Amino acid sequence: MVVRLAPDTDLRRARASTSVAITRWLNERDGEPIGLCPLPCEQPVITAGAVATFWPYCPTRTPATSTDIAIVLRWLHRLPRPPLPVPEYRPLHRLHEALALDASRALPVLNVDDRVWIATRAEELVNAYHAAEFPLGYGLIHADAHSENAVQTDRGFVLIDWDQCCIGPRELDLVSGLPDHFHEPENGRRRFLDAYGYDLLAWSKWHLLRDIAELHSVGAYIRLAPDKPAAAEQLRVRILSLRSGDRKVRWTAVS
Repeated sequence: MVVRLAPDTDLRRARASTSVAITRWLNERDGEPIGLCPLPCEQPVITAGAVATFWPYCPTRTPATSTDIAIVLRWLHRLPRPPLPVPEYRPLHRLHEALALDASRALPVLNVDDRVWIATRAEELVNAYHAAEFPLGYGLIHADAHSENAVQTDRGFVLIDWDQCCIGPRELDLVSGLPDHFHEPENGRRRFLDAYGYDLLAWSKWHLLRDIAELHSVGAYIRLAPDKPAAAEQLRVRILSLRSGDRKVRWTAVS
């Protein structure tokens, strides 16, 4: 089995409970495989300052392709809203938490000018999000679907790590099919969108979702920067490129 551990906070308890409930619901249905089913025990378990959930171990020797991910998302997005509580998507909520955390530090990683710019830009994007109309409608979304969050079972690839699942516009699960600072090959993005069956790039508001996703990513580096020099450097790179609008800058991931 795999035991997933997270710090014991109200947010992590809620996320763990939702993840277990949603994946059980997905596996109680007839139809295509979508999410890995948790082990049949009472969970999450809260102990020793941690929130623990328990899952089957599924060694996956060949990572899921963008086409594999797109097919699973297509199945997911065809489902009705689940008959259990699922949080609504709140754009850039976690980024605001990261800004508040940094402001409380004795030695913040952000200078005042950058903090003000990020907060102002976040407000602009959130307002634009609430004014937008989403052609694919609202429903259950995974909100973090990529090859590292997919494992292979005897029924095919399924998604894991449902901690961020929510009710939101389905387009949010297709953000990986947009041009971004990681400079993914265009043919790879095209295969993803073709397999899903919807050309997100033909939608006039696709830039909005890309910009939200990119600004959201800054939050993780704000959290990591004090203890990881590589994260601090990547934070600097991302803020500079976002503020200047320089889309030629290539970002790298630091965990």
